[in-house]
Amino acid sequence: MKVPLSWLKKYINIELPPIEIAKILTMAGLEVDAIEKLDFGFSNVVVGRVLVTEKHPNADKLCVAQVSDGQETFQLVCGAPNCRAGLVTAFAKVGALLPDDGEKPFKVKKSKIRGVESLGMLCSESELKISDDNDGIIEFDDSYQVGDDLAELLSDIVFEISLTPNLGHCSNVYGVARELHAATETSLSFPVIHVDEQSDESIENVASVDVHDKELCPRYACRLIKNVTIAPSPQWLQNALIASGIRPINNIVDITNFVLLELGHPLHAFDYDQLEGHRIVVRRAKKLEPFTTLDDKERVMHHEDLMICDGVKPVAIAGVMGGQNSEVGETTKNVLLESAYFDPSSVRRTSKRLGLMTDASRRFERGCDPNMVPKALDRATMLIHELAGGEVVKGIIDIKEGEFQEKVIPCRVKRVNRVLGTTLSVSEVENVFRRLGFDFDWDGEDLFSVSVPTYRFDISQEVDLIEEVARLHGYENLYRAPTTFHNSKEPHSEVFLFEREIRGRMISEGLQEFLTCDLIGPTLLEIVHGPVMSEDALVKVLNPTSIEQSCLRTSLLPGLLQVVKYNYDHQNHDISGFEIGRVHFKKEEGQYHEETVVGITLSGNNHPHNWGDKPREVDFFDLKGIVENLLDGLGIKNLVYKNNELPHFHNGRQASVYIDQLEMGTIGEVHPSITRKLGVPQRIFFAEFNLQDLFSSSVKDQVMQKIPVYPASERDWTITLKETVSVNEIFELIQSIDSRLLEKCDLRDIYRSDMVGEGLKNVTFRFVYRDTKKTIAQETVDREHARITDRVRSLIG
Repeated sequence: MKVPLSWLKKYINIELPPIEIAKILTMAGLEVDAIEKLDFGFSNVVVGRVLVTEKHPNADKLCVAQVSDGQETFQLVCGAPNCRAGLVTAFAKVGALLPDDGEKPFKVKKSKIRGVESLGMLCSESELKISDDNDGIIEFDDSYQVGDDLAELLSDIVFEISLTPNLGHCSNVYGVARELHAATETSLSFPVIHVDEQSDESIENVASVDVHDKELCPRYACRLIKNVTIAPSPQWLQNALIASGIRPINNIVDITNFVLLELGHPLHAFDYDQLEGHRIVVRRAKKLEPFTTLDDKERVMHHEDLMICDGVKPVAIAGVMGGQNSEVGETTKNVLLESAYFDPSSVRRTSKRLGLMTDASRRFERGCDPNMVPKALDRATMLIHELAGGEVVKGIIDIKEGEFQEKVIPCRVKRVNRVLGTTLSVSEVENVFRRLGFDFDWDGEDLFSVSVPTYRFDISQEVDLIEEVARLHGYENLYRAPTTFHNSKEPHSEVFLFEREIRGRMISEGLQEFLTCDLIGPTLLEIVHGPVMSEDALVKVLNPTSIEQSCLRTSLLPGLLQVVKYNYDHQNHDISGFEIGRVHFKKEEGQYHEETVVGITLSGNNHPHNWGDKPREVDFFDLKGIVENLLDGLGIKNLVYKNNELPHFHNGRQASVYIDQLEMGTIGEVHPSITRKLGVPQRIFFAEFNLQDLFSSSVKDQVMQKIPVYPASERDWTITLKETVSVNEIFELIQSIDSRLLEKCDLRDIYRSDMVGEGLKNVTFRFVYRDTKKTIAQETVDREHARITDRVRSLIG
């Protein structure tokens, strides 16, 4: 089905890009196969007005016309029979390119035709490839502005939509707009319908309808419009049909096709004067009854086929196709307009047996709305009166057994969540029904009683409503539980699960996982020899296959240094990675110990080069930030950093991390002597933590705290310290002072300069004060702040 965007916007105010609209429709179940730009392949063709015409002096069938483009007047020669003064038509200027059946487009040139100069040409629809009509040049109505570019006026975006059989209610432009409204909650408007009945004559006095088989035809309605004028449709109507893939015929037939595409309900127009007795009889076909359809083929009907007949003969196959003996043509003056609801199974059987698939039969087969019958009829009647003139006869014939009631289907919120695996609230489910336009009642606990409109013939039970909730909530928002597989009845080890959690947290920090060998050799031992790989702790292999794999590592540092060197030697200077692996120790009396640790290494730039954000070399605080994110995610608080002066780290850029008295790991910059031995002329940063210590210190269930009700008050404090005094010492002093109002204290800045003095630094802290029971007064904050800062100064001495 083709849906032009310009037509769609007549019913819904949506300004999203076409690609976004296509995505919304596809996620709602209306698969958009393609987005096409309607381009007829011509250029430099404008709307022109014929000012004057006169007979060509040297040709009987040609005329010389003066044509205006709104600014200038051009003389040209035209052979179209409908070229006349006042006509608004398509004017191809000199240099215009028109589509041609060949590879290259046809170029309009200045020429002489039978001795008369012609500066362009007036075009028919076939010459512009708009349609196959070549009976004359295009005739536009007054809504077209002279001088406007015709390619821009006719261009449009067309969605090619594939509909599954259950989406028959979307097989029309308004139906697609309705789905967009449900998905985006954008305002929706139904087409305007107003029938002006000019004739005092009543339809019951001039026409009659008998329905003999109400099982196959539950509803049949018709209206009569007299004294219509058969003519080409206005250009806007032709453009809408062409964009939707339907060839325009005449205004009456085009209107029935337009309403079919607009509202999804098939209509048929009969020439009223060709109906014997001005009657409509709906009956089953007689055995082997012949009938000639509009495609000029004689068909033999089956006794199960439903026929539309007049007082004597069949005039249409119900829901499939009309006949030649009553079609609307150039001589038609009075139109009997049919709108009916036929049994879908009956239409399907007839269509399949005859091998006759039409737009009408496809829609009847998938189900139409019986309550749309009078609306579609009145919409078409209104358009016929507007575009073809005539008088609408008073009244409507509407034959039906009774009212077509909406189905009321129960839907339980608990059942919705159980089937979809969601935790949707009552209001969220209610919102879905409201967006779909479904009326409902709620029992106040769990049950919705949903009234399903008659156009939603695909909904018949609770699970169908649950599907609608899933569709509108968004399939992409439904949680998919990971598949669980246990090859053992034993549960996973908690340490194994914790190791997997650490791996996930490291990857989320942007680190790449490295895998190195547990075995190392003398080359790496010589580089990192010392406390990291002390001789006493080494576990040596008795019969190594290689001298470079002759002992087990006691740290991940050697292997990760080897990774950095390998990458640097291969022109990959920016390294950020981690490894989770085993380290091995030899204890006294021949005992051996194995631990699992996580190692992190950084080197090079912190990110690739970008025009707007220049990279910088990683530093100690990049590594410290990753470590703090890891520990904070595990719920490990109150950390203490101490410089234990480890020899394999730079003395001023290292820290051992403690919680209480437990040393969990170390971070720092690898000592420059090690990087020189390694042959890597850039700084390398390394951290290593014991997984067992992290596991025992992590908080499994973190308790959320309420957001403070009363506002806080902040104070900044700058103090001059000796370089030998660490910031952590000041934090410890501040924390040692008991305060009911101090909420937290952060480091804001460290400043060093000649003005401060050699061996000194200015350190700025920010104090946050809050009273949990009332709004804190400024004087109270000032007193508390002075008390704490004076106490810290006195403790420093």
